[in-house]
Amino acid sequence: MGEGSVGIYAENTVRWTDWLRTTVGWRGDYYNADVTSLFNSNNSGHVDASLGSPKFRMVLGPFNQTEFFLGAGYGMHSNDARGATTTEVPSDPATRLSQSPLLVRTRGAEVGVRSKVIPGLDSSFSVFILDQDSEILFSGDAGDTEATRAGRRYGFEWTNHYRPRSWIDIDADLAMTHARFRGYDFDQAAVYASLAGYPEAQIGNAPGNYIPNAPSMVASAGITLGEKTGWFGGVRWRYLAASPLTEDNAFRSSATSIFNGRLGYRADNGWRIQLDVLNLFDTQANQITYAYGSLLKTDTLYNLCAGGVAPTPVCQNGVMDYVLHPVEPLTFRLTVAGAF
Repeated sequence: MGEGSVGIYAENTVRWTDWLRTTVGWRGDYYNADVTSLFNSNNSGHVDASLGSPKFRMVLGPFNQTEFFLGAGYGMHSNDARGATTTEVPSDPATRLSQSPLLVRTRGAEVGVRSKVIPGLDSSFSVFILDQDSEILFSGDAGDTEATRAGRRYGFEWTNHYRPRSWIDIDADLAMTHARFRGYDFDQAAVYASLAGYPEAQIGNAPGNYIPNAPSMVASAGITLGEKTGWFGGVRWRYLAASPLTEDNAFRSSATSIFNGRLGYRADNGWRIQLDVLNLFDTQANQITYAYGSLLKTDTLYNLCAGGVAPTPVCQNGVMDYVLHPVEPLTFRLTVAGAF
């Protein structure tokens, strides 16, 4: 597979007064891809797409080292090129697939405030909304991503960077997001109906509007101590809230909270030695979690399928369960580097 892209961007900023400025911009993107399937030539092909994205931003201020801003505009995201050329299910050529668009339109807006009124502190707060014509979800069976329904996300972001002394650097960020699909999933409703009479297979397959693996909260914070040379060290914390794993929210991931530490020394000749301690408290958590259907010999449905009792759609769906990748355990990493 080969893929290429090119983009251009132009903007014009006008300072109307000493407290008002506006920026109008436009971004153009062009993508093209050639896909060669080694197993099914019908899934090979060439695809290209282009999108233009106008943008607008207005800033009011500063007033006492504080300014207010608002922005709106269009954007885009790209899909897996294989999904844009695939027309048949690789394992079942008789089953036709709808091709995914190579580029997907997004629309967003934000309004917020940014302030440096407290000496040493740079802080901003914004409220946003983002509409996407298609959400991208990871497909475990295929090992890639797939385009799904349109989605809407809205929430707020709060970022802070504080430097009270030249040798103290503190940052803290928080984002809260409400993410949901838009519209009704008729395809999933049909799948759910095909599983009628087998509640073990229906769990986690009901139609819904929750976006899998879209956490409602993401936070991080850290403190770094040290000058440009000499001893330095720091601690960082990362938090990922629980998130839905299925559209009906029947399966959810657990929250993840991880601390990392660092201690090192910088010499004035450009050399540096540092020790990183990853997962400082050896937290038992999951780096990523999914929910997929499968059939295990311990499942009641397994015997029904093996005996030819359960219908084919039920056996193909299986029983929804967790698939996860654990967080790496307590790990030490030593780095020695020099700049010439």
